[in-house]
Amino acid sequence: MRVLLSVIAALVAYPTGAPSDMCTSPPGKPEHGSADFTAGTGDYLIVVKGSDGVEVSQVAAGEQYTVEVSGSPFEGALLHASAGTLAPSGDGFQMTGACVTHTSRDAKDVLTATWTAPASGTTATLQANVVVSHQVFHGGGAIKLDVTVTGGTPTEAPPAGDTTTVEAVASGVAAFSMVTALGLAVLC
Repeated sequence: MRVLLSVIAALVAYPTGAPSDMCTSPPGKPEHGSADFTAGTGDYLIVVKGSDGVEVSQVAAGEQYTVEVSGSPFEGALLHASAGTLAPSGDGFQMTGACVTHTSRDAKDVLTATWTAPASGTTATLQANVVVSHQVFHGGGAIKLDVTVTGGTPTEAPPAGDTTTVEAVASGVAAFSMVTALGLAVLC
């Protein structure tokens, strides 16, 4: 009977990566028998780094960044972004739906992904589940990072009657026209 239960548990687990229906916010609970999330985050954390490799907490809309989920060695992971797009970086990880997940249960120290920040200013939440072993996994919303996205397309239209931009452009055109006219007058 014990062998049958072990075979069933192995079939329900996903050694080659989580299925796309686990790609939710927060990422779904690994289907590892009756086990539930281990309390807390363990020593796992998510960091976002700029092109210079320096950790950032604020990003520019539409730009690409490196996201790392790291801590003690782990067998599997699932990374989800509430906004923007993710892509796996390096070996051992793949896409599942809009998330990045593992390709094998071989021990790993870090999940690395490329994240393209959303096109408009917002707060994006990056969340991860980390599988240490078949019965020990962290996440369920505990391993997360909120990142402020600046710039891009405004999330609100300007108030009705706001003519500041139009006036500035009109003023600039008038000044350019005057300079051009003066320049032509001098040349003539």
